[in-house]
Amino acid sequence: MKSFKYFTKEGDVYVKIPQRTLYYAFAFFLLACAALAFLYGENTKGSKWLMALMGILGVILLLRAGATTTFDVQNRTIVAQSFFFIKPKVFHFDDFDSFLISKQTFLITLNATATLILAPKGKRLNLLLHQTMFVTRPLQTVIDETAQIMEIANAQNSGRQ
Repeated sequence: MKSFKYFTKEGDVYVKIPQRTLYYAFAFFLLACAALAFLYGENTKGSKWLMALMGILGVILLLRAGATTTFDVQNRTIVAQSFFFIKPKVFHFDDFDSFLISKQTFLITLNATATLILAPKGKRLNLLLHQTMFVTRPLQTVIDETAQIMEIANAQNSGRQ
């Protein structure tokens, strides 16, 4: 039995380890900025809107930290839940279309994401698997592990020459 770095196994179900640290760090940063701007900033209409926006984004990130993605190998399904209070969405392995690694750079890699692209009933959906800052190597590992779980042919050699 092979152990994975980004997944835990519970019977026939693989659970993607959530990136709580990343989400909590950004959420607390945004909430702290909003609080500091409220306490020490000028009390103008524009600054109130900016503080409210930073606070809302911070709360959204805190809620996003509870997201879960599970891969049921026996039933060949993917269950994705974006927020703990939203009904989980179920997809089938047969809906798989491709993987996508995207990055935003400005002299250095600021943000990089690994996405599982699904096409149920012809409608294209993106399912975020992992997100990093400054490096992209972990994303390839996440994709390789996901491909092995989904038993996609040539999972180790996908995208490598």
